This record gives sequence, structure tokens and C-alpha cells, in this order.
Amino acid sequence: RYSNQTFNQATALLVENGKQGITYLFKRGTHEEFGYTSLCAALAFYFILSCWTAGSAVASGLVIPMLYTGALYGRIIGLILVSIFGVQTNEYGAWIDPGLFAAIGAASFFSGVSRLTISLTVIMVS
Repeated sequence: RYSNQTFNQATALLVENGKQGITYLFKRGTHEEFGYTSLCAALAFYFILSCWTAGSAVASGLVIPMLYTGALYGRIIGLILVSIFGVQTNEYGAWIDPGLFAAIGAASFFSGVSRLTISLTVIMVS
């Protein structure tokens, strides 16, 4: 963060640690915080590095990169839906939130890559 309480979107996603980045992406009600460019750049970067790390014979953690990659593509889908339907304030349209889609995307990517059961994915989302 800069001294005037602003931040660079790409820096917040690429330089911060994975836990802090996931926290940024899961935050609800922040549909203007990250743009498509920074999200797509971070998605490409983390996806390529995660594939490279998973294919190597090095014992390293892949849980946070999998959650981060899923949260990035979920947030992109959420931003697309906000662009189409707009920001909804009524109770029926409150599900259109990029932070919520980031959580669903993280659970879907994590369960798809690690072959988790449906019950564990539901527990993770709830």
C-alpha cells in the first residue's frame, strides 16, 4: 500500500504471499478492486509456475497455488457476471459477487486437481 491508501493491483496479487492474495480475492463487495489485466496476468503466471512445480520431483506445497489459481479464475468469472448484470443490491441478485465466485473457483480447481470427493468440496465451500 502506498501512503495515500492506494495499491497496485498486480503487485498485490504477485508480490504478496499466497495467503494474503487469497484473502484479497475472497473479499466480498470489492468488485472494483482488481481489473481483468492484473487478474489474467496473475492467473497465467501462477498457472504456469504451478504446472512446472507439480511436474518436478521437488517436494513442495501445491495447496496454496491451487487455491490461488482457482480463486483467480473464479474472480474473473465473477467480474464478467458483474459486467453483464451489474452490481445487484437486492436479495435475489446478491449471489453475483466476485469474492463469492473466487471461493467457488478455488474449491472447484482444488477438487478437480487433487481428486477430492464432492463432500469435502462442499465442506470447503461452506
